[in-house]
Amino acid sequence: MNKPLGEGAVAEKGYLRLADGCFLKRLEEPCVYDTLRDELYELSEEAMDFLALCDGTRTVAELRPQEDFLSYCLREGLLETWPEPRPREMPVGVNEVPSLRYLMVEITDRCNLRCRHCYLGDAGSADLDPGILAAALDGFEDMGGLRLMITGGEPLLYPGFVSLNQSLAGRTFRPVLITNGTLLRGEDIPGLNFMEIQFSVDGLEKGHDRLRGAGSFSRVMEALRAALESGIDVSVATVIHAHNLRELEELGILLSEMGVSAWNLEYPVLTGRMEDNPGLLPAPEEAAPYFELEWGWGAHEGAPGYACGAHLAAVEPGGRLVKCGYYREISGGHLEKGLRQAWRDLPKMRLEGECAACELLAECGGGCRFRAESVGGIDGPDLLMCARMGRVRG
Repeated sequence: MNKPLGEGAVAEKGYLRLADGCFLKRLEEPCVYDTLRDELYELSEEAMDFLALCDGTRTVAELRPQEDFLSYCLREGLLETWPEPRPREMPVGVNEVPSLRYLMVEITDRCNLRCRHCYLGDAGSADLDPGILAAALDGFEDMGGLRLMITGGEPLLYPGFVSLNQSLAGRTFRPVLITNGTLLRGEDIPGLNFMEIQFSVDGLEKGHDRLRGAGSFSRVMEALRAALESGIDVSVATVIHAHNLRELEELGILLSEMGVSAWNLEYPVLTGRMEDNPGLLPAPEEAAPYFELEWGWGAHEGAPGYACGAHLAAVEPGGRLVKCGYYREISGGHLEKGLRQAWRDLPKMRLEGECAACELLAECGGGCRFRAESVGGIDGPDLLMCARMGRVRG
C-alpha cells in the first residue's frame, strides 16, 4: 500500500491531498477544520481556492503552491503528498452569519440517574424523531458545522442509538458523545463512530456520588479507562459544588495522569433539581479560583456584539431548535422546516447593559447570560465571571 511522502521527501511529482479528517468550511471566514484534532484554521480566499484543488489528483508541479504555505500545511498535517493519485471528495460547508458551529442534540430525556443538580429536572420518556435527527445531521454538515454533541438525558438510552452511531461514520464534523458513563461497556467502545467521549465526573468518589448516587463514580471511571485504552479522545466535564471543592485539585491530577485531553469545570445555576438543593451551590467567590485548574478546553468563540452562545444551539427531544439547554423559551421553531431555516429564525441575543460597557468584556465575554439573569436580571452581570476576573462588587 502506498504511504504519504514526508515533508522532506516532497517532490514535484507528488500528488497533493487534503488529509483525511480535514474539511473546508465557509463560516464568517473561509476555514479548514481538522476533525481529528478539533483544530480550526482560518484561511485567505487564495488559500481556500488552493486547498480546494488538493483532491489527490494533482501534483505539486501542477498546483505550484507557495513554498512556505505548503511547508506549513504539511507540518500541521493538513496536507499530504502521495506518490500516486489518491482522489477524495472535497465538500465545502457553507454557513450563516453568525455561523452555527456547535450543535447540542438532546436525543432523549430518558435517564438512569437522578442527579441532585440536574438543570433538566425529572427524567421523561421523550425521544427525538429519527427522521428529524437524520435531517439535523445532514443540515449541520451542509452548514459546515464543527462539533455535534449528542446528549440527553442519557443518550445511550435512546432507542435508535445503534442507527445513529452508524450514521455518524465519515461525517465532516466532529461527533461528541456526552454521557454519565454508567451504561457504557468497554466492549462497545471500539464500535463507536464518535471522535470524542465526554464523561461527567463531578469530583472524586465522595463528591461525585453525593450528586449522582452511590456507586456511580466507580462505574464512570471504569468506562473512562476503557475509552482511553481504546484510543478515543476523552474529555471530562465537572460541576463544581459545595461538596467537591476540596477534591478538585486531586481530581485534575488524576485525570491528567490518565491522559484525559480536556477538563472543563462548570458552575451550576438554580434551575431544575438544583432549586431543591440550593445548599450545593458555592458562592461565586469561593468557586472562581478553581477554574484555573481546567485545561485543554476551547471556549466557544464569541461574535462581536453578541452575548454567549453566538455559535451554539440545542435541539430538544421534541424537535425544536433552542438557544441552549437553559434558554428553552428562545426558539427558532421546529426542525421540520430544516436546520438552516431554524437557525436563521432563532433570535440571537445581543450583549447589553452593564456588561456591554465593562472594560473586561474582551476577556470575559459577558459570561453565562442565563446565570446572570437568574441573579441580577436581564442586564445584570454574571457574578461568577466577575469573581473570576477579579472584579470586586459592592
